[in-house]
Amino acid sequence: MDCSQSENGWFEVKSFLTNGAGWESDISQSTCTGSAGGRAPYTSKNHLGRCGFVNVFDFGMSTCQINPFSASIIH
Repeated sequence: MDCSQSENGWFEVKSFLTNGAGWESDISQSTCTGSAGGRAPYTSKNHLGRCGFVNVFDFGMSTCQINPFSASIIH
């Protein structure tokens, strides 16, 4: 991902399921937990993640967790 194309280091993402569910419903994301968490500088009906970090989202939920990459998890 080219982080220079992100909005202040943040990007949007939404899931699509091919088993008939289709697009994930709109969400209102809360403040993200994690050591690199926080709140995006703008609102969206999609998940908002931080470029260059590990972002964890739950399908259809407003929760999120953001942590830095760790040398121990890179193989």
